[in-house]
Amino acid sequence: MSRMIFTLLFVAFALTTEAASAQIRRSSAPGVQTRREIPRRHLNGPRFGFTVFTGDVADLRDQADLEPIMTQFGWQWETQLMATPEGGQALMEWVLLVGGMEQDEFNLSLGWLAGYRLESGIEFGVGPNLSYSRDSQETTSSMIFAAGATLPFGEVSVPITFALSAAKGGPRITALIGWIIG
Repeated sequence: MSRMIFTLLFVAFALTTEAASAQIRRSSAPGVQTRREIPRRHLNGPRFGFTVFTGDVADLRDQADLEPIMTQFGWQWETQLMATPEGGQALMEWVLLVGGMEQDEFNLSLGWLAGYRLESGIEFGVGPNLSYSRDSQETTSSMIFAAGATLPFGEVSVPITFALSAAKGGPRITALIGWIIG
C-alpha cells in the first residue's frame, strides 16, 4: 500500500513539475538572447616599498645578520571587472615583488587579490600569496589583507597600499606606493 502511495505521489510531482516548467519556457523565453558586454579596464604599473617582519621570522633574520625589514620592488597587474553607476569598482589584481636585494638576498612574492575600490579611491582586498626565498629555498604561502587609496595627480594615479600578510612565523607588514599606467 505504501509503495503505491509513494508511486502515485512521485508521478503527480513529476507531472506537476513538467507542466510548470513548460509554462515558464513558453512565457519567459525571449526570441533573441542578448549578451551584455562588461567593459574591463586593465591598469598596471610599478610598485615599490618595504616589508617589516615580526615574530619568529624576525628572530631568524636577526640570527642570519639580516634586518627585520627589506625593500620591495615589483609590478601590479589590475583588472577592473565591473564598475557601479556610483563609481565603485570590483577589482582582480596580481602583484609580483622582488625583495631584499639591498641585503644580498632574493625573495620573490606573488599575490592574487580580489578587491573593491570606492568612488573616493579608498580600496581594500584579500587573497593568497606565495613567496620564495633563495636563502632558505622554501616556498611559503599566506593570506594577504590589503587596504589603501588610489590618489589622482593630474593624468597619473598613485596607489598607496598597506598590507598584512598572515603567515607562519609571524605576520608581515608591507607598505607600497607606485603609479598606474593604462
